[in-house]
Amino acid sequence: MKLLFSKLLALLCVASALAKVPRGPRVQSNLLPRETKSNGRQDIVTWDEYSLMINGKRLMVFSGEVHPYRNPVQSLHLDVFQKIKAMGFNAVSFYVFWGLLEPKRGEISFEGFRDLQPFFDAAKKAGIYLIARPGPYINAETSGGGFPGWGTYTPGVWRTSNQTYMDAIDGYVKAVTTKIAANQITKGGPVILVQAENEYSGIQEPYTEDFDYQKKLLKLFTDSGITVPITTNDAWPGGKFTSVDIYELGYDSYPNGFDCSNPYKWASDAVPEYFWGAHLGINPKDLNAVYEFQGGAFDGWGGSGYGTCAVLTGPEFERGEIKLAFKAPTTF
Repeated sequence: MKLLFSKLLALLCVASALAKVPRGPRVQSNLLPRETKSNGRQDIVTWDEYSLMINGKRLMVFSGEVHPYRNPVQSLHLDVFQKIKAMGFNAVSFYVFWGLLEPKRGEISFEGFRDLQPFFDAAKKAGIYLIARPGPYINAETSGGGFPGWGTYTPGVWRTSNQTYMDAIDGYVKAVTTKIAANQITKGGPVILVQAENEYSGIQEPYTEDFDYQKKLLKLFTDSGITVPITTNDAWPGGKFTSVDIYELGYDSYPNGFDCSNPYKWASDAVPEYFWGAHLGINPKDLNAVYEFQGGAFDGWGGSGYGTCAVLTGPEFERGEIKLAFKAPTTF
């Protein structure tokens, strides 16, 4: 699920505060790199416990979410990216919809509105970094979480290492990651990160976390030429899929929920207090990241309508929660 991906950096607030501090002894910045890390496949995108770095220069990622398949008019991508840039964002994350690219098994198409290249080109022209999220499972409030319809009559449990599923995803994953690989920053493109899977968190008995699946999926990515860091997102701070290059406890946060029928009733636990503690307990030497942060709500069948959803996550919600995100120790 992804309504808004926000990494918030209060540079102006910090600058204002510093301007009021009396001169005194010089203090070493705590944002100096302590241990710069790399995935070993390239050295352009690196990181430490505070942020990503591009060619050694610190980058605080402030990203929105744009899905190319929701905008079939390819010529409009540049206009969208320019508006995003004008709002102060420096990156965009995007899902790729497998079911749209391979509606019939074995027939993958990047023709017409399915072509991803105009999206990549527009981002580069606008000066926007891209974070690719090809799944194969994406959720994104899409039919079947992005899976193609023919998957419903493909035997075996999906999102596991069983061979029927691995055979099903093979063609799509190879095709889409090859397209993404050609547009990485290491090749002059805008892609700086690639996300594997999506919210691989809600595992229920009798199933357990399938580490073999994770290993095989990551190998498909790297065999297709993905060299930039591979990451993932937890639906909550759960410590799942930590085998990626950067497991920075990238979690999702939808603090006000989705009950649009009661737009004036905010969740009592809208600000979970355990996020930072979970980060310190799982990966204190890597980044602390909010991968998805609520920017709206969806209205299900028979719901109260999007007018009330707009109230639920309107200006009051945004002022409170986004200011909190600025204040919180989120570094990426």
